[in-house]
Amino acid sequence: MTRRTRRTVLCGLGGGGVAALAGCTTESDPGSGDGTDGSDGGDAGDGGDGAPETEVQQVGGALSGPAWSREERRGFCVLITEENDASWLLRDASAETIGFVEATDFDESVLAYVESVGPTTCYDRISFADTGVEDETLVASATVESTAADDEACGEAITYSAALLRVTADPLPDVIRLSLTNGWGETAELTGEEGIRDPDSLDGFVRPEGNPRTVPAPLDCEGDSFDRHPAAYSDGVSWGSGGGIGEDGGALELRVVNPAYDGDDPGEALTFERGDEVRFELTNVSNREAYVGNHGKYNVEVFTEDGWTDVRGGDGDRFGYTDEAIAHPPGETVAWEFTMTESGLVADENQPGGLRVCPDLQPGRYRFVFFGAADIAAAFDYVG
Repeated sequence: MTRRTRRTVLCGLGGGGVAALAGCTTESDPGSGDGTDGSDGGDAGDGGDGAPETEVQQVGGALSGPAWSREERRGFCVLITEENDASWLLRDASAETIGFVEATDFDESVLAYVESVGPTTCYDRISFADTGVEDETLVASATVESTAADDEACGEAITYSAALLRVTADPLPDVIRLSLTNGWGETAELTGEEGIRDPDSLDGFVRPEGNPRTVPAPLDCEGDSFDRHPAAYSDGVSWGSGGGIGEDGGALELRVVNPAYDGDDPGEALTFERGDEVRFELTNVSNREAYVGNHGKYNVEVFTEDGWTDVRGGDGDRFGYTDEAIAHPPGETVAWEFTMTESGLVADENQPGGLRVCPDLQPGRYRFVFFGAADIAAAFDYVG
């Protein structure tokens, strides 16, 4: 597949202390500068004295969902250098926000999209100050502000807000470094080194520790017409982390989630009995859209004396899959849910018709391998 080149840079930092960065804006006055409220897209700077020309568009609610937790980070930002790079953000955007992006000449300007969070419904604006371009790096400070009048009552609710900053400069920046202050006055430097989700904060686990307690004999299904689903990977699997179609790296994270268990003991979470529900969650934790194939492209295997073997098959050639590329924006999760029974493992509508499990499920270690991306796997133990 021909992949579109993305030059988007997404940046975020966990809830730790503020990192000192050479050339960063100061924290002494992280509030709004003159003319940076810009809710109508007005000028936030005239480009005089070597400063870039800027305009601000208040977006309103966070367009990422939001996909991040305020306990983990102060917010995040994305530098948009091509109009197509904004597509994943604009799916739920207002007409005014879409128009602001479409009115941007990306030969002369870039857009910085910024999200943060505040303690009440009145913290719904992000202001910018100290904007500059240093060594092709956009530097600025951003602050979440309350728009409430002195006598206005504000709703007690955690509120995510967002804004777009248009920067016109020569040369244009291609990376971003932002000092961001949320509605509690907590500041963090956003560096672009992390994705939108922290893999350690995801629900579920990758696989049990140690060897399987039970290893069944090689699977044998009576009858000459049963063709076992082949392994669609050739060079092994990547446990828990992998890239999307045609890319390396840990853009995607796969976890086994036990809907009936909310503790933190992987041994208990990854042990299932007959009739239990099991869910596999694939999350884009990266700073870019990740493309995957047909969601039905997976193996369900058990580890036998002959190695990993798919428990499913069918009569005749039933293992054809369509070639497609499905985009998953940063932070998005796709899930597969099964019931640990023979019929429950073949009920997915994305799978080819006529699949069945043969022989019946046996105790052992099972795994789910999604070969619609970089052959990512996660495993659990089934005790029958």
